[in-house]
Amino acid sequence: MDELHDREIIGGYLLVIGGAEDKYNERRILKKFLSLAGGADAEVLIVPVASDYPEFAADVYTQAFRNLGIANPRVLRATSRQDVVQADFEKLLDGVTGVFMTGGDQMRLVSLLGGTKFADKLRRMVRETNIVLAGTSAGAAGMSTSMIVRGESTSHPHKNSVKLSPGLGFLKNIIIDQHFTERGRISRLITAVSYNPYNLGIGIDENTAIILDGKGVLEVFGAGSATIVDGSQITYNEIAEVDDNQAFSVCGVQLHVLRDGLVYDYLDRHPFQPTNEFLLPDLG
Repeated sequence: MDELHDREIIGGYLLVIGGAEDKYNERRILKKFLSLAGGADAEVLIVPVASDYPEFAADVYTQAFRNLGIANPRVLRATSRQDVVQADFEKLLDGVTGVFMTGGDQMRLVSLLGGTKFADKLRRMVRETNIVLAGTSAGAAGMSTSMIVRGESTSHPHKNSVKLSPGLGFLKNIIIDQHFTERGRISRLITAVSYNPYNLGIGIDENTAIILDGKGVLEVFGAGSATIVDGSQITYNEIAEVDDNQAFSVCGVQLHVLRDGLVYDYLDRHPFQPTNEFLLPDLG
């Protein structure tokens, strides 16, 4: 997975949040986002298009960022794909150091943004600059090339427990699931990885984030845990052989549960004990 075309290309950081992050009290995750984006000098763009109520979502995050010292957060104001197409994407993204995609519905997010000049420009910025791209809940799920759009919280993996769809492609080989422990989603993430074990599955709890850089470092940050499902060592997988609503067997799945401060190498696929050498810089 070391070849350039097979790895995630991240110039700065991706901050992927499991949803329901604290926006009113300690706000650790939002502070981390701003610190990585330049602190008091951060230029922030809020992308609320996944939400059923994008104006309300924009107001919530605008106020949260203002309370943290960002005087004028920008907002992509759009309720339709036509709005996104007509938006002045060059002006919106000019000089931006942090982009924050809110929650809502990841299918709405992708169907509005996918293939637009705005999304293409943002993808280039993520790869070629030190911008920080953050997404929470639906904004997190939509970062993947292959994203979970629907799925049941079942007691055991079965073939029909998850539906995958193309995402925005910021994470090529990683599938994100959010609200993870709170909604009992381990079975559907195992199912998603079993569809194609080349993909790494990462389930993120609420008020918890993972921070990824371009060198393979993934750090867990927040109140809960990140659950990593690695299918690269699977020795037996019968998901293709069973009926849609049948349980299936899969052997050799590797499972890691990492709390705040723990670090995982997402390129070579192994956790390691955190040291100052590996931890991402704490800038705030």
